[in-house]
Amino acid sequence: MDSKASDVPRLFYVHGSGHTGDSFSEQARAFAGSAAVSLPGHPAGVALDSVAQCADWLARRVEESGTRRAVVAGNSLGGAIALQWALDHPAQAAGIVLVGTGARLRVSPKIFEMIDNDWPACIGTLVDWSVGADAPAALRDRAESWHLAVGKETTRKDYAACDAFDVIERLPELPLPALIVVGSEDRMTPVKYSTFLHEHVTGSHLEVIPGAGHLVMAEQPAPVNAALASFIKPLT
Repeated sequence: MDSKASDVPRLFYVHGSGHTGDSFSEQARAFAGSAAVSLPGHPAGVALDSVAQCADWLARRVEESGTRRAVVAGNSLGGAIALQWALDHPAQAAGIVLVGTGARLRVSPKIFEMIDNDWPACIGTLVDWSVGADAPAALRDRAESWHLAVGKETTRKDYAACDAFDVIERLPELPLPALIVVGSEDRMTPVKYSTFLHEHVTGSHLEVIPGAGHLVMAEQPAPVNAALASFIKPLT
C-alpha cells in the first residue's frame, strides 16, 4: 500500500440491490470527503456474482483512494458487503455502519418470481416494500429510476448474492466500532435482523428510526446523519 496513504479514515457508502450510489446522496453531501460508490453493473460495467467479490472490489477502491483505513456504511446488500469487507479486510476497517441489513439475507422466492416474470412492472412493488408509508413521491420516483437504470439481470444477480450471504458464525470476529441503523417500518430487513446484529457484534450501537422503511437513509436523512456524525467523530 502507498506509504503516503492517509491515516484519517474515509467514509464510503454502498447501496442495496438494484440501486446506485444515489441512494446515499444525502449522506455524501453532508460529510465532506465521503464517497457513495456504485457497484459494477450499477449501471456501468458487469455486475459481480457474490458479496465476497463485491467486498474485494470495495477493498481495492479503498486502497486506490489513498486512505489506509475506512468506515463503510452499507444498506441491505451494501450492509452485507460492509460486513464481508470488515471480516475479509480487517486491516482496512476502522468501523462499519449497517443500514437495514442482516448477518444472513434470505430472499423471498416471490421476489425472484416477480423479477423473472413481471419486469419492469414489478419495480413499483419492490419500491413499495422499500419505503415507509409516508415516504415522499420524489423518493419513490428516484428508487424506480435506479432499478430501471440497473436493469433486470443485475437486480436479480444482486438478490441472488444476498440470498447466498451468511456470516452469522463469523460475527464474533468483529470487535470493531459498529453502528446499526434500521427503519421501524422496514419490510425487507425487519428490525429483528438489526437487533440480532446488535446482540452479536460486540460494542455495537443500534438506532431504530421511527416510521422509516428500508431506504431509511434516503427517507429520513436527518436522524441518520446525526447518528452517523456521532459515530464517526471519535474515529476521525
